Amino acid sequence: MDQSVYYYQLPELTQEEKKFSYARFYTDYPLYKPSPIQQQVLDGGPMDPSKAIQAENWLDLLQVHGYRDVVYGYCMMPDGSGFYIEYSTSPVTWQPTYRRWFGQWVNHHSPSMVPEQGSLRYKIWNPLDHWDHRFVNGKDDTDGIWSMETLDMGIGGDASKGVAAISHNIDLREYGLTKEKEKELADAHCRASACYEEFDGPGHHLVLRFSRPCPLGGVENINCEWIGYYPKDGKIIRDPETPVSEQYLRNVLLHNTVERAHLTQVLPDLWEACHEKDLDED
Repeated sequence: MDQSVYYYQLPELTQEEKKFSYARFYTDYPLYKPSPIQQQVLDGGPMDPSKAIQAENWLDLLQVHGYRDVVYGYCMMPDGSGFYIEYSTSPVTWQPTYRRWFGQWVNHHSPSMVPEQGSLRYKIWNPLDHWDHRFVNGKDDTDGIWSMETLDMGIGGDASKGVAAISHNIDLREYGLTKEKEKELADAHCRASACYEEFDGPGHHLVLRFSRPCPLGGVENINCEWIGYYPKDGKIIRDPETPVSEQYLRNVLLHNTVERAHLTQVLPDLWEACHEKDLDED
């Protein structure tokens, strides 16, 4: 059987990238397509907008127990904005330290990187769509994280000509998360974080990420994004200039589904091989 039916074909690395010690994490780990169930949902078209979370009620996502009617899907909203919700799980063996280390490593540019070739560290995460990723100020996420990527699993053909964005963290206590709710989440071993994205062109995205213990073991992740909203002065604001369509939403959900599963596969081995090395070492 032709196993390639299960995974995507990847662009060839440059000669410089092939010399990096971690190049094998690009070449030796197949980028698998979504599971049959996920693909069925994607092919089934958009979800009922009445099942989506309204942007102004975004913290409704933070449920310690139970599930919404839809936990994986996308749709245009009546006000012209876009919404998607993404459900995934992490195995019992997954360690938060992997992701914390990766957040530093992927945003650091070593001296031997060729700027015109993007960042192989970022490409490992999603080889078809990722190009570059770095701290705006070169040291931490205080001033945001800049990225360049496409969001269509290679259909566009050149990630270096994708969408440039800057992601900024949000303090949820400033946007509706009460001290009591924060304690409830902490006591239940749940985690929540949020950011918003701004772009070279018009538009804003609002992102809320939530994880909690999975009844079957490990962790379940339920993330949402509101395309066409951003936070300001304690309020969630509509940005009607944000471009969005059903096809775009489907593409983004597919992109996120693939890259999350791929990082879960690759990161434990990548961490083991690289976490004790200097950030400048390739």
